[in-house]
Amino acid sequence: MNTKDNIAVAVNKNTKLWPGHFGISPYYYIYDRDRNLIEKRINPHGAGHTNHSHHDDDNQPKMIKEILNDCDVFIGKRMGEKSKQKLAEKLGVTTILTKETDPIKAIEEYLK
Repeated sequence: MNTKDNIAVAVNKNTKLWPGHFGISPYYYIYDRDRNLIEKRINPHGAGHTNHSHHDDDNQPKMIKEILNDCDVFIGKRMGEKSKQKLAEKLGVTTILTKETDPIKAIEEYLK
C-alpha cells in the first residue's frame, strides 16, 4: 500500500474529533485505509502547543501538509474554504468535513 494513501483525523486529547478547525487540532491520528491506527501525531502548530499559529494564515495548509506528508485525506469538523481549496488544488489532498465524533465512524463514512 502506498503510504500517501493514509487518512489523517483531527482529534482532541479525549480521542474524539476536534471541534475546531483542522489546522489547529492538537493531535492527528493517522489511519490506513483498513481503519488501522498507525500513529498518534502531535500538531506542533495546534491548540495548546507552543508553536501555535493562526488558522487563517496563508501558509497553514502547506504547514499541515508537511506534518501529514504521508496522508492524502484529511478528516475533521471544520476547515476554511480557502484552506480546502489550496489543499485540493495545490497539494492533492481530499478534505472531508463530518459531524461524527468518533474517528473510526468518520473514516467509515468517508470510505462508503
